[in-house]
Amino acid sequence: MNEHSHNSGDIHELAPLYAVDALEPAERDAFEQHLADCPRCRAELAEYAEVTADLAAGTDSTPPPALRASVLSAVHGTRPLPGPRTEQPDLQAEPAAVVSLDERRRRRGRRLLAAAAAAVLLPGIAVAGWTLGAQSEQRQQEQQAAQEQDRENRLLAAPDVATHRVDVNGNPATLLVSREEDAALFVADALPDPGEGQEYQLWLLEGETPVPDTHFAGGDVSIWLSGDVARAGAVALTVEPAGGSSTPTFPIVAVAEI
Repeated sequence: MNEHSHNSGDIHELAPLYAVDALEPAERDAFEQHLADCPRCRAELAEYAEVTADLAAGTDSTPPPALRASVLSAVHGTRPLPGPRTEQPDLQAEPAAVVSLDERRRRRGRRLLAAAAAAVLLPGIAVAGWTLGAQSEQRQQEQQAAQEQDRENRLLAAPDVATHRVDVNGNPATLLVSREEDAALFVADALPDPGEGQEYQLWLLEGETPVPDTHFAGGDVSIWLSGDVARAGAVALTVEPAGGSSTPTFPIVAVAEI
């Protein structure tokens, strides 16, 4: 394709596509020949460079094959929006500014360039957004892990920390308790499945009153009790319906005096 295959209007309208590198080689060569003798197109490309730089924000992506066709279709199919309706003309108002044909083309070209550049850049923007989201989630997980480790360290370093070994249906488990820290941690490996529709539940025994605490499934467990450990005299373990119970279901699976 060369400039003889375009009329003057058509060759000018290739400026937005040239700016986002979406022209075919023959079209690009023809446009560059035209560009050498067209100050207007050179000025438009300088403006377009600012637009694409703002949209890119450091993102680089290859223009998709469908970009040229979609933007050219928009170039030839775009119609101006109707102006606002008025009941009566204001004869005293300032006359509307006359916008030249070149200026209208320049404005339309800028709108098309923004759409074209956005289409080019969206994949990179999406990847960047996903990366930022993944990084944020990873930071949250790291912070939670650090907080958990700090909590365990405080419990293990407490002057009054006590270790209680308990048996859960033949499986060993450990209860770490500190009244000073008002904290208790139940740890077990490979606890058997409590059964379909059931969970294990821990209880704080305050005198003769069982106070319901956390509930959990089997497997590897490291779980904190949430109640007032400092007031409890013992911790018990039962098997309850999923979701936990307000009163314990007998028999008691394990108990440790603290």
